[in-house]
Amino acid sequence: MKIIACIEDPDVIEKILKHLGLDEASQAWNRSPPEGLFAHSTQLL
Repeated sequence: MKIIACIEDPDVIEKILKHLGLDEASQAWNRSPPEGLFAHSTQLL
């Protein structure tokens, strides 16, 4: 794999992420669960 470009402009990055559905608003499913919600399952680890 080879890097062929580096996008540093925040506006361009935001447009790309929105186009791909990866912007912050669409990432609600990617947040950690509320603390304590799965407290019982940590004992299994």
